Amino acid sequence: MNINANKWRMPRRTFLKGLGATIALPWLEVMSASAKSVTNAGSMAASEIPRRSMFTYWGLGVEIRNFTPPDTGKDYSLTSSLQPLAPFKDDCTLLTGLRSYSGGHGSCCCMLTGINTFRNGKTLISVDQQLAEFHGNKTRYPSLVLGTVRETGFGSAAPTTLSWSRNNTPITPENRPEVLFEKLFGSEDNKTLAGAKQAFAERGSLLDSVRDQADALQRRVGKERLDQYFTSIRDLESRIKIEGEWLDRPKPKVPKPDFGPGSPRDRIHGDGQGFSEYTRMMFDMVALAFQTDSTRVVTHIPRTEGDEAHCYTYKTGSKWDLHTITHHNEQEDKLAMWRQLDALYLEEWAYFLGKLKGVKEGSGTLLDNTLAAWSTTNGGYNAHDSAQLPAILCGGAALGVKHQGHLVQKDVHLANVWQTIATRVGMPIPENFQGGEAKGVISELVA
Repeated sequence: MNINANKWRMPRRTFLKGLGATIALPWLEVMSASAKSVTNAGSMAASEIPRRSMFTYWGLGVEIRNFTPPDTGKDYSLTSSLQPLAPFKDDCTLLTGLRSYSGGHGSCCCMLTGINTFRNGKTLISVDQQLAEFHGNKTRYPSLVLGTVRETGFGSAAPTTLSWSRNNTPITPENRPEVLFEKLFGSEDNKTLAGAKQAFAERGSLLDSVRDQADALQRRVGKERLDQYFTSIRDLESRIKIEGEWLDRPKPKVPKPDFGPGSPRDRIHGDGQGFSEYTRMMFDMVALAFQTDSTRVVTHIPRTEGDEAHCYTYKTGSKWDLHTITHHNEQEDKLAMWRQLDALYLEEWAYFLGKLKGVKEGSGTLLDNTLAAWSTTNGGYNAHDSAQLPAILCGGAALGVKHQGHLVQKDVHLANVWQTIATRVGMPIPENFQGGEAKGVISELVA
């Protein structure tokens, strides 16, 4: 046995052992085996009102022909699929004709990063995490990453998340509304606070150890190969610093909702019963997080390409799952079912918009101070393409967005929509934003 051949081998958790720490670090070759109230957010000056953003991904897209109105402008006609938007028509712009870097299955990786796919190995930071860095320590949680699944991988393929950190790793979504509520608003007695402070001190001690080990390893393998590790450490330092600054600040007092027995996620039936209740609970948590200024940035995947797409069978009687419907081969019964489902799913989004619009904030509403995006990277007639994408940009009236009803943006990259959001929030646009795919803002929305 050649001992020297294994000299550099080490487990990936070399930096992670002890204290139950969880730090998402990039892969290195040396680790390889082969090597306030519920309806009022408060009154404040316009300059003090938080500027918020939310990005959602709806897997398997929509039946694009019925999701595209026959006319454009503010007085556009609502198709049957778009009827749930009727109360919010003046608060939204429907963009059609967009494109993304990749489309079809597993393409959510590129939605907020510009170019990440599980095939090309790109791992750029996502726009939500750039916005989180921009807001810094202004909120207890710089961002919330949510979804209907917690796994960051679909087998060995694409991560089921929209959010990628600066240290090139996907961020695991939280999918349990009851856990999310405890994180945001859970009670803090002296014992709980003391435990949190002790855990904080232990993480700081662990970080010192991680830094020392990284310095020692750098002397052995060289700086260039460890750049990502030092980026990870700096990212963790920043998070721990923000956590420490908020430890002695009390969490907002919010009445606890009735989540029922167990987790609402586990009460979704095979015929779709429970899905709407669960989805709305997740949206309720987002609305509360925004209202209490617990965060200003959220990503959420309310519908992936997997088992939650039950087609509301208890309502529709559908004999197909949504993925089968997208392979419709122009069969009218499948297309009709798809259009019906589009309207049902859009009702969930409309529910969330109603929650935001129902909260007064300053001289407007929570929706006026939030830019919320409904979007997908599943386009075309069968929702497996990267072109003919729809997106719905909602809210932001107080941020200077001028809604245009239905706006055609043929072959414009989704990244331009994100640049529009980031600019309205106030974030400086970095060089090579979205991997160079963003070419500017959607000018019609900010004219």
